[in-house]
Amino acid sequence: MDDPQMQRFLESETQKQRFQQLVHSLTDQCWDTCMGNPGQKLDRKTETCLVNCVERFIDTSNFVVNRLEKEGENYIRKESESVDKWN
Repeated sequence: MDDPQMQRFLESETQKQRFQQLVHSLTDQCWDTCMGNPGQKLDRKTETCLVNCVERFIDTSNFVVNRLEKEGENYIRKESESVDKWN
């Protein structure tokens, strides 16, 4: 693809899609892990489990975002170095 703006847009949309898939997966996992027999109210144990699960999700999300940023920076740096070699 020759259009850099379109390439960035597609990469951004792909990242968004992956993130949404991660959210759905972790939501399913937290539900399956924490919810035994849903009642009218959450008991303390279930509430604590859900809070911990969500916190792990946030930690994981932050890790993924930071990792993607670093990989993006490395890619840009390598591309820049590659272009400099040819000039």
